[in-house]
Amino acid sequence: MGHPIFRDARTTGVLLLGLLLTIAAPAHGQQRQSGWMADAANGCRVWNPFPEPDETIKWEGPCVNGFAHGRGTLRWYSAGKLLETDQGEFKDGRLNGFAVLTFTSGRKFEGNFVDQKPQGQGTLSEANGEVYSGLWSQGCFNDRGRQATFNTSKQACGFN
Repeated sequence: MGHPIFRDARTTGVLLLGLLLTIAAPAHGQQRQSGWMADAANGCRVWNPFPEPDETIKWEGPCVNGFAHGRGTLRWYSAGKLLETDQGEFKDGRLNGFAVLTFTSGRKFEGNFVDQKPQGQGTLSEANGEVYSGLWSQGCFNDRGRQATFNTSKQACGFN
C-alpha cells in the first residue's frame, strides 16, 4: 500500500484537484450575468443583456445622467473587432423606440423596442435569408408555427 505519508499526499492531491475542478466547472461555459457596461471614452452606460468576455462598446449620442439617452449609435466590439451596430432610440441606457440593429454576421433587426426587447412591429432578417416579420412580444415572434427570439431565450418565450 505504500508509505502512509505518500498515501496521504496522494489523497490530498486528489482532493485538491477535485476541489479545483468543482470551483472552475461552473465558470467554464456559464453565461455571464446581464448588467451595465460603459463606453471607456465617455463613461456613458448601456444595458448588456448577454455579456461576453473582452466585450466593449462605443456610444455616439446624448448621455443623460451617465446613461445613453435619445437618438444615437451604439457599436459593440469583441476583442476590438466590430460585431454589431445599433442605431436608434435609447432611454436610460436601454433600447426604447425604433431601432435598426446590424450585425457583421449578416443578421439584422429593424423595429420597435421596449426595454431592450422587440415589441410591436419588427423584422428580423437572418444571415441565411430567413425573415421573421410581424408582431413581436417581449422579444418573441410566433406566427403560424414560425418562431424566433431576439434578446431573450426560447424558454422565456415558451418555445420548446
